[in-house]
This record gives sequence, C-alpha cells and structure tokens, in this order.
Amino acid sequence: MKNNKRPTVGVMIHYLDNDYSKILLKGITSAAEELDVNLVIMPGRSLNSQLHDQKYTTYEYQYNTIYSYATAQNLDALIVSAGTVGQFVTREEFKKFLDGFNGLPIITLESVVSGYPCIRLSGSGIKDMVNHLITVHGRKNVAFVSGPKGNTDAEERLSYYREALEENGIEYNPDLVAYGRFSEYCVELVGDLLDRNKGKIDAICFANDMMCKGGYTAIEQRGLVIGKDICVTGYDDSEIATALTPQLSTIRADASVLGSRALREAVRLASGEDSKELINLGAALVTRQSCGCDSFWDNMNSDRADFIRGCSAEKLASIVINEYISGAVPEQAELIKELEAIISRFFNFTINMDENDPSDQRGIFDSILSEGLIEALSAGTFIDLLKSVRYIATVLCGNNHEKILAVHNIIEYGFDAVSDYLLYRNVTDKNDLTFTHFLINNISKDMLAAAHNEEQRYHSIVENLSRMHMKCSYIYTFEEPVMHDGKADWKKPDFMYLRAYHDEGEIGTNSAGGKKIPTASFIGRGFSPDRRRTLILFPLFVNSENYGIILSELEFDYYPYIYSIAPQICTAIKLTELVKQLETSLDAATSRNNQLNRISMHDELTGVYNRRGFYEFANHIFTAPENAGKKCVILFADLDNLKKINDTFGHEEGDFSIKAAASFLKRGLRNTDIVARIGGDEFAAFAVCENEKIVHSIAARIKGIAAEHNARSDKKYNITMSIGIYELECDIEGDIRNFMDKADSSLYEDKKKKNPDILKRHN
Repeated sequence: MKNNKRPTVGVMIHYLDNDYSKILLKGITSAAEELDVNLVIMPGRSLNSQLHDQKYTTYEYQYNTIYSYATAQNLDALIVSAGTVGQFVTREEFKKFLDGFNGLPIITLESVVSGYPCIRLSGSGIKDMVNHLITVHGRKNVAFVSGPKGNTDAEERLSYYREALEENGIEYNPDLVAYGRFSEYCVELVGDLLDRNKGKIDAICFANDMMCKGGYTAIEQRGLVIGKDICVTGYDDSEIATALTPQLSTIRADASVLGSRALREAVRLASGEDSKELINLGAALVTRQSCGCDSFWDNMNSDRADFIRGCSAEKLASIVINEYISGAVPEQAELIKELEAIISRFFNFTINMDENDPSDQRGIFDSILSEGLIEALSAGTFIDLLKSVRYIATVLCGNNHEKILAVHNIIEYGFDAVSDYLLYRNVTDKNDLTFTHFLINNISKDMLAAAHNEEQRYHSIVENLSRMHMKCSYIYTFEEPVMHDGKADWKKPDFMYLRAYHDEGEIGTNSAGGKKIPTASFIGRGFSPDRRRTLILFPLFVNSENYGIILSELEFDYYPYIYSIAPQICTAIKLTELVKQLETSLDAATSRNNQLNRISMHDELTGVYNRRGFYEFANHIFTAPENAGKKCVILFADLDNLKKINDTFGHEEGDFSIKAAASFLKRGLRNTDIVARIGGDEFAAFAVCENEKIVHSIAARIKGIAAEHNARSDKKYNITMSIGIYELECDIEGDIRNFMDKADSSLYEDKKKKNPDILKRHN
C-alpha cells in the first residue's frame, strides 16, 4: 500500500471494545472510505497503564509493542488518540514518545502536545451543563468526577466546572472533586466521594459518560434517586447515555465527527499541506431525566393537544426526530432524513385520513424497518419513537374512534415488524456467534493436530480465519520469540517472516520458516493495490514472549473478535513449541517411564508419597551436600483409632480419615517438606529446619489443624493423630533409614496419651 497512489494512515488508540473507540473509529473509517484511504488501526494500551493496576495488567505492555511498527516506510501519516494512549504519562513523556516517530506526519486527538497539530472536542459544554444544574435545577453543591490528573481533557473540563461555579457565586471546594480514569470502574471512587460529603452533594457532573455507569451504581447503592435526590450529568452523548436508566443528561460531543475530521487532516498532512495547530470542535447540551429534566412533551408551556394540532406534519416529525435521535454519524444522516420524511407523510395521512384508505397504509413503515435504519438507531429508541408517533397521531385523530383504531393498527404493524426483525437478528447473531467461537477454538485444536508440520500449522490458522468475518489476514513471526519483560524498552527485530495469509479466498503459506520481510516496511508488501483496506495490527504474545503480529481486515462490528483470535493463535504457537522442545529433549519411552516412576512413588489414596517415595526423596535431601550439617527432623505420625472408625462408621469413613490426616500434615509443614503415608494408618515426614522454636511447635501446629477441622466438621467422630519427632543433622554419607526407629520411639510416647473415645460430645 505504501508507495502506491492510495495513502495509508495509521491510528493509535487505547482498546477497541468501548463506546468512545467505536464511535471515533466509525468516523475515521467512514471518512477513509469516502476519501479512498487505507487504514491501519493499532489498538494498544495506555502507556504505563499496567503501573496503575498491576494485578490485572501484568503483561499489558506487550500490546504497546505494535506502536513501534508506525514508521515512515509503513505509513503516510499517523492519528494518535493522545487522550487515551497518553493518559497515564506526563505531557513531556508523551511528547518524547511522539518524537520517536521521526519523519512521520502526526496529528493528535483530544490532548494538545507541543509541536503537533491537534483536533479535539471542546470541553466548554461542561460549563453550560454546570450552569444548567445551578440555574434550572437550583443545585448548589455540584460535585465533579474528573479524569486522571495531568490529562489535558480532564484538566480542561475541570477548569470549565470551576469557571461555572465562580460565575454563579459558588466557592470551589476541592472536597467535591474526585479523579477517575474515564472508566466505568469507578464505583468505589464515587462511593467514597458521596460518603465523604454525606447528605451534602445534590448533583454530580462526570467528565465522561462511561464513568456515569459506575456512578449510577454507587448512587443507587446508597438509596438515592437519580434525577430527584441527586442530579447526574455526563459528557460525550455515547450509546451508554440512552442505555442508562434514567437516561443520562450529557454533552453531545460527537466522536465520529472528531474521527472524520482527523482522517481528513491526516490526509492533508500526508500530502505535504500544513494543518492548523489546534482545531476545536463544538459540543451541545442534551438534557434528559438524570438531571431532573423531563421529555419534550412534559416541558410544553401550552396545552399539549392544542400544541400538536397547531403544528404542521413536518414540524411534528422534526420534533420527534430531535426528541429521540440525539445525533447521527455522517453516514446515517441520509437515513435519518428519510425517517423524518416518512413520519411527516404519516402525520399528513392521519390528518387527511377521511380522504385516504387506511388499509393501504399498513406498509407505511416498511422502508424505515430496513436493516440500515434499525442499525442506525437502537431497537429501544425505535420503539420509543413509534410510541411517540402513535401518541401524536392519536391526538390528531381527535375523538374519531375509527381513525384512532386505524392509526393504532398501522403502528401495531410497525411494532410487529420491529419484533420480527429483532427475533431474526437474535437468532442470526446467536448462530453466527456460536459458529465464530467454534472457528476460534478450532485454531489451537487444528494447529496442535499439525504439530509436526510447520507449514500446515499456519495454514490451519488462516483457513479458520478465512471463514470468519475477515477479508484478509497476514501472520508474521520473528525468527525466534523475543523476550520482553517490560522493564527495558521494546526493540523490534529488523526482520519478520510471513508465515501464512488469506486474502479474499486465496490462502497461502511459506515453507522453510516463512518469507523474510523488513519490519520497518512490511505493511503493503504482498497486498493487491486494487482496493482500499482497513486493517487491524495486533501483537502475538504469551506473557513475556513476543512471537510477532497479525494484520487482519475484520468487518467493523467484529473488531473486538481480535481479542479472542490472537490469544488462541499465541496459545497454539506456545504449545507446539513446547511439544517440539519436549520431543528433542526426551524420547517417548523415557517420558512414559518417568511418569510410571512418579506414580510408583505416590500413595494412591492420599496423593502424598508412599514408603518408597519417602525414602527416595527424604534421603536425597538428607544427603545433599548443600544441607550438610543442617538440623533436620524426622516425624512419625499415627492416625488414632482407625479401626474404631472403620468398625463404627464404615471403611469409606476410614478412607476419609486417612486423607484428612494426610492433609493435616501437609498443611502443618512446608511445600518443600516430604510427607508420606508409609502404612495403613502410619505417616512419616522429613524437613530441614534449623529454627528450634519451629521444630518444637510442629506437632502442636499439626494437632491444632486437626482440632480446627473437627470443630468445623459435621462428622460424628474426631480425627486425631499421635506424633513423634526426632531431631538430627543432615549427613552426606548418612542414610535416613538408620534413624527411623528413633522417631518411632518418640511416637510411642505420644501414643500413650491418645484418647480412645472417637465420638464427639454435644451439650
């Protein structure tokens, strides 16, 4: 693609599967289709994000290796979502990151970085929203949930919040501000904000819609009613705004417009034209129930019915569209215009029904029930819209019951059509999802089945991918896996190897390790230049081992599938590599013999070592040179009253008691110590232990574990053990068998103290 007439633009963004990314990429891909531009989407992670949540993001840094493939040889220009990719680093650190792409024209989104043109959605809408909360709803204690400290967008929106307070004569209170991560995982954060200001906060303004999802949960957990006890507002007007209950008042900042404009500016940069240093896109207030505002119909100043009858059909259709459709991405604009025209025609029909035959109107909504419009709206929005249309049409019918019945029959047809469509889509989507997951699972299964044939392994991958919603896929691996622990900077190898690909029906593989290609200019090599492509670049790794990348062309709605596909490929690669390593280091006979030997060393009932295993492994530790002279202990233990348990409660309970006794010993000792069952009710253990206090407490600890078990157990009998311990020193020339009698004598003394009564006593 590079060096062809069609330009190639890269897009760096944090994650694919969230509302903001979907809308932003929708705008970018729409503009790319219009301008005939190739796209390479790089869905990495925020820089240093793993430092903020190490428990769940240990290997997140591996995703960011794909950013290194953004080179002037691979791309003509680069769009960087600075607000998401750079949200956890300082501006200086992020500028240094961008400066590393020397020679590549770059445009940033959301956050201003010195020296780079930026397109962003203005945060001034926050000021309008806070003014609305104060002046319209009389709220005086408005809290603010910001994005991360240091994030440009977060700081700008916070500044507009402070400006609004100042203009309304309200003093800024830092206790009413919390700093989140633009993520829905903020329940505890919002809960803490509410608890710190208990009973004081009457409104919360969130810096984006996504955080409102977590905020709703925290508010409702405290028994507060959103829109009444506490007003809630967001920013973005994403899909989640209308999915929340009550629907969210927010700022309409259309990320699809941002994406579309960014692509156009990137193309200008690629052609050598200059771009403005900063382009601010406007935002508008959208009030809904979460801030206490009602729908349009509940805010009329005049009588509702009189108002409706006084409007033209065109005006009424416009009102309905504005009420239920909060804005459409550019490619939906024509569909929305079509919908408004159809609704207008229906209202005209209702007004003039006496002159028309209602029976001819049953299909009036057929054209707006097309897949395009259902996809443009949501099913819930479409149903609410139909309800509103039915209400207005009913008012227009006056007291003519026959006309009302005719109108309701026509609208009912619309409801039925929506239901039929949704049922069809649900069945289709379910079948598609089932089949796609079957194919995804097939990747590792088929690859392992061909473990001995490298070419066939990679052929099986792309063959499965070709049956999914994927027009093409190219799998590149390094000559050897690259170890990347995240501590040192990632340095990609100079070359990769194209192992296999599929492209619109054609499947190809390369033998002898693959076709060698420079990593700095691999994008476009081997691609047919006859059509535009939108590709996703994704890393292939398992933990700290990086194998290479996959470049794929998925249908837009299926972008998130890459998060399931890539791990399957990586797991299969890892497993086949392990199989190869095993086969070169061990022959099959040795492997089987080792397995049999292991089994012969363990007691089948308890899973601990048997007598043979005990002497083998305990003596190995006892005579090890590194342990020479160290203190150690031999422990003998006996399960008390096994015969009574067997005679009274049966042999199954006897087996249960034996397994329980083994578990007491294992829990009372370390994982590195040797525990064995050496007879029916006899156990032995060996441990290197130089701490006298620990040695003297071993028996008490094991008996304490047994006592805790008996206290919690619903068994009618107690399980107790007699224990003897003998101390000695490790000896490289010794034999542990020579000291077993000493431990046995110690056991005999403890056995005299056992309680012969096994039954539990209850008050």
